[in-house]
Amino acid sequence: MVGQDILDSPALPLLVELEHQGFSLRLTDRGVLRVEPGSRLTAGQRQQLIEYKASVVTILRCCDAGVVARRDAFERQLDGVAAPRVPALLFKTDVPYTMAVCFSCGDPNGRPSFGRCWRCALAARLALRLPISSALAQALDDARVA
Repeated sequence: MVGQDILDSPALPLLVELEHQGFSLRLTDRGVLRVEPGSRLTAGQRQQLIEYKASVVTILRCCDAGVVARRDAFERQLDGVAAPRVPALLFKTDVPYTMAVCFSCGDPNGRPSFGRCWRCALAARLALRLPISSALAQALDDARVA
């Protein structure tokens, strides 16, 4: 699955199936996957969740309210320009360029360097309709700060 876009992975149909069957999937603040009611999962569904866990987690992160708000803002910015120009995709326009702070939104970026936080990085890829490989998803998850 390395290199494959997580949105093309078997995890997406699995999530759709589970939602259709009335399951609720969410990530805790610590990034732990919770499935409710877990007692209704079949052995096959449990095995698939284990097998596709990294992609499931990334797909759920794509649905994070902060990511969605950023993606929507970035898409509006993209709608306002003609190709081949690409706007800076900034969630807030008044954020100073500071080490360890996302230059797009002002949240901590999770590392002692300049760059975007995980939410802005993921939202930018979604707005630009770029693939999200499992390796990139893992890197974004490693950079995630609550």
